[in-house]
Amino acid sequence: MIFLFEEFAYDAGYLKEVIGYKGNSDFQSESGFNTETTSKGAKINGVGYCFFNGNPVFVLPKVFLDENSTKAFGEPINREGKDIFGKGNSPIKNIQRRFLSSLSTWLYSAIDKYRADSDMTGVRSPDHMEHSKFTGDARYATLLDVMSSMELFYKKNQNLFVFVAKNKHSGNNRINWQRTIAKKTPFIQGDSPIYMELVNKKKVFDLDDRLLVLYFSAMKFIQDEFGFEMPQSEFYVPLKRQEFARLLECERGLRELRRIKYKYFEDRLLKLYNIMEAFFRWGARYTNKNVKAKEYLIANSFNNVFEAMIDSLISDQDEEVAKLKKNEDGKIIDHLYKEKSLIFADGSESIWHIGDSKYYKEENEVLGQSVAKQYTYAKNIVQDFFSPDFVDGNDECYSSGVHQGVRYRDSMTEGYSVTPNFFIRGFVPEYENDGQYDNPYFSKKGESKDPIKPGDDMWDKRNRHFRNRLFDRDTLLLKVYNINFLYVLKTYTSKHSSLRDDFKKKTRKRFREDFLKLLGDNYYFWAVYLPDWQKPDYAERLQDFVDRHFHALVGRVFQPAGTPHCLILALERDVVDKSKEGDKDDYRAIRKIVDEAKCEVFYVWPHEIWEDEDLRNDKYRGWNTDF
Repeated sequence: MIFLFEEFAYDAGYLKEVIGYKGNSDFQSESGFNTETTSKGAKINGVGYCFFNGNPVFVLPKVFLDENSTKAFGEPINREGKDIFGKGNSPIKNIQRRFLSSLSTWLYSAIDKYRADSDMTGVRSPDHMEHSKFTGDARYATLLDVMSSMELFYKKNQNLFVFVAKNKHSGNNRINWQRTIAKKTPFIQGDSPIYMELVNKKKVFDLDDRLLVLYFSAMKFIQDEFGFEMPQSEFYVPLKRQEFARLLECERGLRELRRIKYKYFEDRLLKLYNIMEAFFRWGARYTNKNVKAKEYLIANSFNNVFEAMIDSLISDQDEEVAKLKKNEDGKIIDHLYKEKSLIFADGSESIWHIGDSKYYKEENEVLGQSVAKQYTYAKNIVQDFFSPDFVDGNDECYSSGVHQGVRYRDSMTEGYSVTPNFFIRGFVPEYENDGQYDNPYFSKKGESKDPIKPGDDMWDKRNRHFRNRLFDRDTLLLKVYNINFLYVLKTYTSKHSSLRDDFKKKTRKRFREDFLKLLGDNYYFWAVYLPDWQKPDYAERLQDFVDRHFHALVGRVFQPAGTPHCLILALERDVVDKSKEGDKDDYRAIRKIVDEAKCEVFYVWPHEIWEDEDLRNDKYRGWNTDF
């Protein structure tokens, strides 16, 4: 295996050897990768797999490079391939090699899965390459296709190997009396013959067993020849390397398979036969010197693949949401899902969570245009919410259509619920050279295996038109999450839907908790009650209170559906803290209004909600912000 890295400047001669780099005049290498000639060397603009000059070659995403783009996996990268990633010069441990083998398969599977969606573009492969279903006379599969099917078959059918092995060896120690009497001479003791040499029963060689020998021999050959970690058997002794290599030449392996094909009736063995036939077809092509075969699977813009991975793992997946992502101004939202509102939500109201993904960590990727576009996405969603297509007489919460259950505006206060906006960037945790490659989450010892690390809360980049109005339509907050690229890759390519469902559940929960922390870190919140809030006329009195002080309260108060008897007041912490020093500001003005109305005030946190408003904790009564 040879590992290269996207956008790393290599020596042109080295790339010519490993991927068929052609030089200045040619944009594409012989192996299908887009290349670029720079003053520092030759770069690969793409991510994926190729088989060139007898070697599997993987170009890994630049997310694996360190901040200076000089190291990967804790080791320096040499421009001429003379490092741990080059063929024949690899001091890495077996446990690390197993991880790199898994990483290669995950990456290939992710691109292949992305390609399977007919709407996706930017993936290049030869015209003759087909998916690994291995059916039809003209079928062809790459080495990675076959390997993946071999490994999956092994995981699902280990009991088959044990059964066939036991069946083969059972009865080997029993005496074959018919052959013993016919071929051996006894001596007579009294009236009884005694045979000193016995003939044991020999089971006729099972052709099913031959198929399994070829199967395990193929996996052993792949492991020895290319460095991939493949399953091995304790029952079947693989063929010697040279003997098996001859089967790859001149279609010898295919001819042997055809001779034994009629022996198979069991579904699992028929499936294995198809896998082995695909492997020997692959071997025949790559040992035929007269045929310049090509195989590659390349993503020219891997950021699109990363976006698709994240979207499939966290976004709502239905046609209506897909349409909503495509804004009328031509902008397309990366990630969109409906989740419980942030502010004191009881589950009866939802809000749209709007995201954009960048598959590697680079500071300028979440500045300037990216931030402005993200806020435009949020404004477009809010505008669509209030469009004539959805207005049904209730301007707070819609009960049908794509916006069902979403509540943006509180009609009493004309305040707007907080809209979560976020960026997702991929990262690879720092590698410790102590076998950490075996950990699929790639976390350091003693650290949580949580794949999401806190990112920049972008507080200084928040969008607002008015000072200190959290519940204003134009106040938009933004967070950046750094998410473990390997965790995403493994989950996206997993055969188990439960793993993806668990990822979605935990990730959404984590995003919500982080936004609540952002609010709690930057705002003070109070629950404000008018006197005698249990009386029947309370709703009218509360509306009158808001109307009379609308100018002071607008954008600063909000009435969640779960707390109909109180207003939630939010003010920025720095404003409140400065007011203690004697400055005249919003805090003192609003506090005067509330105190003159003899309201009850409780200091609260944004995640709180009361199942019974009689159970409010008097410990937090009043304006005290020191709790």
